[in-house]
Amino acid sequence: MSVLERRTWAKIDLDIFKSNLKHIRDFTDSELLIPIKADAYGHGSCELARIAGESGVEYLGVAGIDEAIELREYGIKIPIVILSPVFDFDIEDIVYYGIIPTVSDIDFAEKLNNFLNKKLKSIDIFVEVDTGMGRTGFLYNKAYVGIKRIKEQFRNLRIKSIFSHFSTAEDENDDFAVTQMTKFKELKRKLFQSGLTEVKFHISNSAGMVRFNDPEMKIVRPGILAYGLYTSESMRKYIDVQPIMSVYSRISRIANLNKGDSVSYGRKILDRSLKVATINIGYGDGYPRCLSDKGYVLIKGRKCKIIGNVCMDLTIVDISGIDNVEVGDIVTIINGEITAEDLAKQCDTINYEIITRIGERVSRIYYENGKPIKIRTIASRKIHKKL
Repeated sequence: MSVLERRTWAKIDLDIFKSNLKHIRDFTDSELLIPIKADAYGHGSCELARIAGESGVEYLGVAGIDEAIELREYGIKIPIVILSPVFDFDIEDIVYYGIIPTVSDIDFAEKLNNFLNKKLKSIDIFVEVDTGMGRTGFLYNKAYVGIKRIKEQFRNLRIKSIFSHFSTAEDENDDFAVTQMTKFKELKRKLFQSGLTEVKFHISNSAGMVRFNDPEMKIVRPGILAYGLYTSESMRKYIDVQPIMSVYSRISRIANLNKGDSVSYGRKILDRSLKVATINIGYGDGYPRCLSDKGYVLIKGRKCKIIGNVCMDLTIVDISGIDNVEVGDIVTIINGEITAEDLAKQCDTINYEIITRIGERVSRIYYENGKPIKIRTIASRKIHKKL
């Protein structure tokens, strides 16, 4: 038994990640901003950031300053962009660690500029525009004036890029993405005429990149594609990528239960006698509780149905009719036969949620050139500093 593969673990294939990045690079002439937020969509941000940097990715995207600091402390040197709004109390760390913030209101721009003025420094910023997502950014009808004011009044801020977010890019039957693109390009034209000719504009996530691939957009943000997943089945016809994560656990108990016996929390009463196995994964590991009594795992190549409710740490499955099953045997949770999309459909959610919720106590084992090169476990976390 390998000491790497203990209770429950995820195998992260860095070679497939490199291949996905190459396919994306071959697809577009735009610069790449790879979202590494949410622990690289559950895959582990630091190692994937390292590979992204070695592969020539121009930017990494995070959601907050703590994610950016983690990457910098790990030794990641390439530009890191905080894609979500930041706060006044983030300013000092943004400047200290050399992070690119997103600016989406004048008040924050002024405070950031004043701080930089005292430090005799200037930094690059991204500016966000709301073209219809209704979430963050300068409202579209105020964006031109706001961006012009930043350029003319805040000399310590260098506008590196202006971006927006599609809300329905994966839906080819919905033309709202076209409306957003049209509005964004009109704003771009006006800002170019006003003298902002060196700024890079971008709006495309994974779906937007494959659907539009617009040469006017100098940066793209293919997040889910980099990790080998698609936002919809229709995207597969554009570009070929493969999942870089597979998840496994182990059997910790085998038992023969009789008709009328009860199983798990909530007491599911068996309507027939079954041979069951308890496996060491539960919703505390990010395995969705909505798979209770309907999901499947793979044991010795056979699909085994979940019996009763998924528990916090354990799940019970039916192994009736499968020979030579023993305690310690490996159980496949996610791979090519049971995909994140399969789990998402059963839970009425999206594959993004399935992979990003995989918990920290699930060890990440990183493979490169077909061999394990690094492991990240809950035991290897840094101890928090005493306040």
